[in-house]
Parts: sequence; structure tokens; C-alpha cells
Amino acid sequence: MGVCCISPDPASPNQILSGSYDESVVQWDTRNFRQPLRTLSVGGGVWRIKRSPDNSHALVAGMHSGFHVVDLTEFTVTHTYTSHTSLAYGAAWLDQGFVATCSFYDNLVNVWHSG
Repeated sequence: MGVCCISPDPASPNQILSGSYDESVVQWDTRNFRQPLRTLSVGGGVWRIKRSPDNSHALVAGMHSGFHVVDLTEFTVTHTYTSHTSLAYGAAWLDQGFVATCSFYDNLVNVWHSG
């Protein structure tokens, strides 16, 4: 399945996150692509991964499963947002834990708290 996005780790230059149509967020060490460090299934195909300003969380757009906040230390989903009515597509971190998300067909931008 095709890779849709890559998010480099600003604190660790040899690590990246990838998202793909296989519905997973995968953490890689770029010195060894044979075996991922960690894999997390979020469903729906991962279209976007945006790291939080403090690099502790990632905001993930799972096309058919909504938006997910992933704790990057535990590599678990801590919050899921499914209020859009179509494909989860765009995501951005705002101030004080708020995020903005948009979907493909419903022409909406929603702002919500990530915690």
C-alpha cells in the first residue's frame, strides 16, 4: 500500500513517522528500514501526520476513521474526533492544545481541543 505522508522528528534526525493506505502510523529509524520501531493502526488510511509544537503528540488524519491524537511516548491514541462527515484530510496544531481539521467533501474546518 502506498505511503501518503512522512513526518521527520525534529528532536531525533534519524527517526521519521510515516502514514499510508494500510491504515498505520509507523515509526522508523532511517538507518534501518528493514524493521519499523513501532506500528500503530488507526484505521482509514493515514493521509496526514502533524507533530505538536512540543513534539509530544501527533495529529493524524485517518481518511475513513477521523482524526486521532497519538501520544508519541506511549505510541497510543489518546483522543479521536469523528465530527466531520467525509474523508479526514487536513490538520494543524493551534495554541493551547486546540487543533483545526478539515475534511474532503463537507467543506468544513472544525476547531476542537486535543485533550
